[in-house]
Amino acid sequence: MAFFNFSKKIDTGKQFSLTDIPVFSSLSPAEIKLIEKKARLQEFKRGDRVYHEGTSAEFFYVVISGRFHVFTESRLDDARETLLHLYRGDHFGETSLLTGKQHSASVEARSDGIVLTLTKEDFSRFVQEIPALLHYLTRSLGHRLTKSADSSGRRREVKITALYPAAYPQEACVFWMDLSARLVRETGHKVIVVDLNGREPHDFGAEFKKPFLQIFDFENGGSLSESVLRDSGYEHASGFTYLPVQAGTSGEAPKQISHLLTFLTYRYDTIMVLLPPDPGHPGFLSLKQTDSVYLFCVPESGNLDACLPVLQTLQQNFGFGKSDIKVILYERLGNSPGSFEESEKHLAFRIFSVLPAKNDRSEKYHGTIRFLARELSEKLIGLALGSGAAYGLSHIGLLRVLERENIPIDVIAGASIGAVVGGFWAAGFNADQLEQVARSINRKNAFFKLIGFSDLSLAHRGFFKGNQMTRYLESYLGNMTFQDLRIPVKIIAADLFTTAEVVMDTGRVVDAIRASASIPGIFRPLRHKGMCLIDGGVIDPLPVKVLAQMGVKKIIAANVLSSPTDRAVKSQLDEQARIHKLRALAHQHPVRKAISGLFYKLGKRYADNTFNVIMNTIQFMEYELAAIAGQECDVLLHPKVFEWHWAEFYDPDKFIKAGEECALKHLDAIKLLLKE
Repeated sequence: MAFFNFSKKIDTGKQFSLTDIPVFSSLSPAEIKLIEKKARLQEFKRGDRVYHEGTSAEFFYVVISGRFHVFTESRLDDARETLLHLYRGDHFGETSLLTGKQHSASVEARSDGIVLTLTKEDFSRFVQEIPALLHYLTRSLGHRLTKSADSSGRRREVKITALYPAAYPQEACVFWMDLSARLVRETGHKVIVVDLNGREPHDFGAEFKKPFLQIFDFENGGSLSESVLRDSGYEHASGFTYLPVQAGTSGEAPKQISHLLTFLTYRYDTIMVLLPPDPGHPGFLSLKQTDSVYLFCVPESGNLDACLPVLQTLQQNFGFGKSDIKVILYERLGNSPGSFEESEKHLAFRIFSVLPAKNDRSEKYHGTIRFLARELSEKLIGLALGSGAAYGLSHIGLLRVLERENIPIDVIAGASIGAVVGGFWAAGFNADQLEQVARSINRKNAFFKLIGFSDLSLAHRGFFKGNQMTRYLESYLGNMTFQDLRIPVKIIAADLFTTAEVVMDTGRVVDAIRASASIPGIFRPLRHKGMCLIDGGVIDPLPVKVLAQMGVKKIIAANVLSSPTDRAVKSQLDEQARIHKLRALAHQHPVRKAISGLFYKLGKRYADNTFNVIMNTIQFMEYELAAIAGQECDVLLHPKVFEWHWAEFYDPDKFIKAGEECALKHLDAIKLLLKE
């Protein structure tokens, strides 16, 4: 994986990976290097204009961090009409470059952000020399911004996505219908399902509003007009339209399907294509116009083997990057718990989501459908909970505000204490219950609940074994797996020997939390699947990037680590407390004065004990990493508690209060993010 930094304007400590950007994700290492040599990074502050409507195109742009919006301006009253919002990974400016026309809209930064740029000359050369880049841009160019059919000529974003049913076509179709219905509910947009298998709508139940009339058939006189939708389109009770299409097998079929999809882009916001199961069918060529494709498969070796050439075709023949292919693993009742990991290993491809059978786990099924609909409509709200030992109890206060204000959180990424709080919350513990768990630990029982004498270990691997921590977590979470959680959670650990970041999202939640909270030198590393795992905060203390790689466009992050300024303030407060205590000792009884003075001197003398040295040293480094990661989120929270210590798990109130106050301070920014 290649990293780069281009411009002198950019801090050389920041690095970005081209392979994390969707438009470049399908490129070969050699092609990546070609682009690296020419690309530059440019910073924009909130309110900065990237370019103006009516100006000539000079650059191709890719959003690395921050939020931007595309809008047109009325020359009469200076009013703006927002066309769409751009987030990390989105690209813009290519339409004008490829058509030679002036920019038809303006782009402005909605927050501080960083944009990768390629000059017009370099972009033109790369489009000619890199087929995968051309494939990607061709799919997105024609329908991203399309004029609507009404007289206003308003422009909007149009998406085309497809489902390939590699197994259980009936269940796959029901899934596609349910996803379309949820998409209407989440967005209020016009959605149409185009079934290229030409099936009658009564195959999917009685929720359509009119009796079956006819299938749209190109070979039997079908023509593109409003009568297509009137005679062959069926409105589902939830609001989407179902259009069965008989594509035929003539040489004109691919062109006819292309014309149909173009025709529909002027009438719908989202087009959901149901592909035929045969990759050789002409309807499969509709993928040339789609933005993304879902692969519906089951955890059976024969089916997974059949998926391998399909995955290869999608990437090589159609230019889909890995972020554009979403593998949905359909798990029926009776599948083994390890099927997710085994299937992922078999495919050598990241599984995007697991879909339980609708009748087996109805609540989880509909929760997954909701998540997928919000991901497809770019409405996912991600929450990154950072590391920080006891400081991380501030996360509880943040969650309380989000609950109270009904702020939807769709996915959580957590490291160390962030993994603990995030895991508990996703398991169903609300903020009040989390506070009760935190308060159950006090000065008298903290050692025995979290560590205990039986957990002491020879220091060559860590002072504590970590077994007591596991037992404590199990007393609340039991053997709950990631598939049992109410929302997806990504828990971050680090491989001690390879320095690789390990994103844990399968298996037992307790094991993942135990790995992520294994503070180096204090707790033994966790041996897991041939890896030696330690605290995830060491490598990714604020896991914003993990959420961005999932396609999450709107990210709230909580960095609870102390900045150098915070530590300077604490040092001043400590000095003031020392002076106050010395003055107080002067008025005590001589014996009490001597005892108090002895404890004070011992505390002062051994403040640089091994545990403080380890934790403070780690947190010094983690803060710098978290500060960089925090620049890539949309709303950054930084609770501050100056009367603190990293080990004060027995005094949670001040941390929780600080998290709540910080969240309230940023509440307007969070609500604004939701509206975009």
